[in-house]
Amino acid sequence: MRRYLTTGAVISVLLLGSFQAALATDIVDLLFEINTKDGDKAKGEPINFQILKDDTVVVYDSNWIFRNWLFTKDSYYYRRAPWAGAKILIPLTTDDCPKLKLRVEKMGDSGWKATFKVLANEKKFTLLTETPIVLFGESHPVRPEKPLEGQGGAKVTQWNGGSVHIFRFDCPPSEKKVTP
Repeated sequence: MRRYLTTGAVISVLLLGSFQAALATDIVDLLFEINTKDGDKAKGEPINFQILKDDTVVVYDSNWIFRNWLFTKDSYYYRRAPWAGAKILIPLTTDDCPKLKLRVEKMGDSGWKATFKVLANEKKFTLLTETPIVLFGESHPVRPEKPLEGQGGAKVTQWNGGSVHIFRFDCPPSEKKVTP
């Protein structure tokens, strides 16, 4: 009897895994939202967006963008991917979300405060809710911060490096899966 229960449990786990994989949705496009909060992002100080999987694999790299753009205080900007040669390098699904991080780097030492948000599939999925306000400026070693509260009380884990900020995707569970 125990053997049949064990076999049944193993089959159930395998079927559940297959069912969950069937519910995963391919991520085909990304939208990076930028909200400047206090101060301007100076011209000549480009920014770079990267999405990392498992801390080591670069899934997306925007390259250095917005080089000659002045981002004024209290303004909104965005970047789509794929766009202008910067494409998603490795196929992604919504199941990858817990393994993903957004890395944002700004060149230059001028201060700039901003928040970021990452959406996918024509804004159907929120992969990273709006982050807490972060300050870019003089570089220092990247150090972890305790989870900070972002928009709507969402907790966003951040690593702060002055000119580099890294955010763990929080992918709200209700938006992770599309029901069949």
